[in-house]
Amino acid sequence: MSRFTYGLGLCLTALLLMSTGTVKAATLYVNCGGKTGFSSIGAALKALQYAEGHGPSTINVSGACNEDVVIQSIDRLTLNTTHGASINDVSGGTLATVTIDDSRDVAINGFTINGGAGGADAVDCQTGSVCRLNGNTIQGAVSGSGVGVYFSQVFLDGGTLQNNFDGLAVINGASGRATNVTIQNNSNGIEIRTQSFVNTTATISANSGAGVFVHESGTLNCPGCQITGNGGIGVVVKRNSSARLYNGEAVTGNTGGGVQLNEESSAYFGPLGTVTGNPGGMDVYCGSSATTARFATTNIGGGTTNCVEPAP
Repeated sequence: MSRFTYGLGLCLTALLLMSTGTVKAATLYVNCGGKTGFSSIGAALKALQYAEGHGPSTINVSGACNEDVVIQSIDRLTLNTTHGASINDVSGGTLATVTIDDSRDVAINGFTINGGAGGADAVDCQTGSVCRLNGNTIQGAVSGSGVGVYFSQVFLDGGTLQNNFDGLAVINGASGRATNVTIQNNSNGIEIRTQSFVNTTATISANSGAGVFVHESGTLNCPGCQITGNGGIGVVVKRNSSARLYNGEAVTGNTGGGVQLNEESSAYFGPLGTVTGNPGGMDVYCGSSATTARFATTNIGGGTTNCVEPAP
């Protein structure tokens, strides 16, 4: 296909999208930095937003996209990479690299997403959005979160969250599921707070602070997750929060201790788990302020604890 034919096809696709509104679905192609057709994700999104009505839409992306992408009020959208595309912050970290706002069923697949140093997140999922992040490497938000979820729902499957302040932050009534994800080399692996919930089977390792920090009425469900070798405490649960660890979880080798419960918080430890070998403190520590740890004395593989089994 000639360059002229390729570019003409892209322009015709955009014209169809912006005309009568009869198009029910669309597939657009972006070559970031290219000379013809759509040369940025933002331009393709603008074409979709001008359409009067459409069904599910797909944007296939190649190249290094140096832009901060805003997906606002667009439902049933998929962004795919071809040949390992990247999206790179250009704001110095004052804006999220990718913002998904008021959008349902947005999938982003296979990208490298690079945040900036200014405090913004690399990816924001916010304002009632449903975000599906599959096989991405999300990194570089050194003062923000790799993925920040606010009043929304995120599904992470595969990929890596690394070199951020929080790898994943789920905040303000949000929920998240993180499956087969590696969360490493952040300050904190996962933060859950203010009535938010995370279910995860992730490997959470080599973060300089806590592996998982659950507070302000947060909830962690951890079926088989691996929380190992973090610089702080493996799992911190405080201020009326709860954690459920079961199905072969391992909390080992964390410098600050294994699991710490404080301020009216609770934990449940299922059979087959291992919470041992955390050198900086107890493997399971119960603070004095009305904390409970069910089966901490029997189901942690022989680790140390000061917890007393609560009455049935």
